[in-house]
Amino acid sequence: MAAAPGNAGNEGKGGRVRVRDFLRHEGIAFDSPDDRLSPDDTLMKGKFLHRELRRGLVLHVSDAIEERAFTATSLLPEELSCIFFLEGSVDLSIGDRRFAFQADRSAVRGVAIMNACPENFERASRGGQHLRHLVVSATPEWLHRDALEAVADTTGGARLLRDHLSEHRWTLTPRMMELVRQIFSPSPLIPELRDLYLEGRAVELVAETMAAVLQADRRGAGGTLLSRQDAICLGRARDFIAARATEALSVETIAREAGISASGLQRLFRVAENRSVFDYVRNIRLERAFAALDRENVTVQEASAIAGYTSAANFATAFRRRFGIVPTAVRKADPR
Repeated sequence: MAAAPGNAGNEGKGGRVRVRDFLRHEGIAFDSPDDRLSPDDTLMKGKFLHRELRRGLVLHVSDAIEERAFTATSLLPEELSCIFFLEGSVDLSIGDRRFAFQADRSAVRGVAIMNACPENFERASRGGQHLRHLVVSATPEWLHRDALEAVADTTGGARLLRDHLSEHRWTLTPRMMELVRQIFSPSPLIPELRDLYLEGRAVELVAETMAAVLQADRRGAGGTLLSRQDAICLGRARDFIAARATEALSVETIAREAGISASGLQRLFRVAENRSVFDYVRNIRLERAFAALDRENVTVQEASAIAGYTSAANFATAFRRRFGIVPTAVRKADPR
């Protein structure tokens, strides 16, 4: 929905979008209140990713500085857009409807917009701001083929796809926040696996979005249909783990907070996550330790504590098994 045309299909740490990037794309009209702009002037600079992960499923990520105000117009195809703003603001027009997106630091909110038929699309950027946002777009064909199978209320799903320019907003759960974080800071994988990693998170974001919009249940990873009560308990457990990941957790404590027995909780995680509760907790902690090493430049000992290890050697072993590299390699890769 909000791709940077100069970076379509690309990923970079120091990309720039210039005026010429908009001008050279057929079907995109560009305008700016600054009539002194030249084709080589920079509109945005930072990190961009715009990629079709599988046919009908597109991921767009921006972590960039908007240097100048501008407006871009194009034709938006039929698609469901799942939008997550972490910083900055953007105004959109689709057909005759206007949408305003403003990051809320107190609670990240998701927005789902269904475009049931092609419409004129206008994106107005204000300039002079840091823009961090993520959009997962899915065509009706992809949703019918791959997403509605994961939603128990398929009648409601079909109704959503017909609801032209419907807008749904909700506060992200800790699990959705974790998925967004993982897309912004993916694990260090070889290039051949990066798209697969992103695809898995994008698919889950679409499923979580559909569930949030429809208030429907999701199927477990193994295809078992979760009851509404099981889905509620699983969501409570995930949220509790995300909020207390740094604390000493037991299956009994998590189960009590989720409102289910310990054995029932283990069953739910085997069905929905294809792993035990402790494996799930360990994975969350290791991913947070990786993010701290990568972005906060903490020491290996500090990262070890974040992951819940008292032994740096044991932490390094688990870290290498999870990410394929040692913790010191992440710190050495930091340019600061």
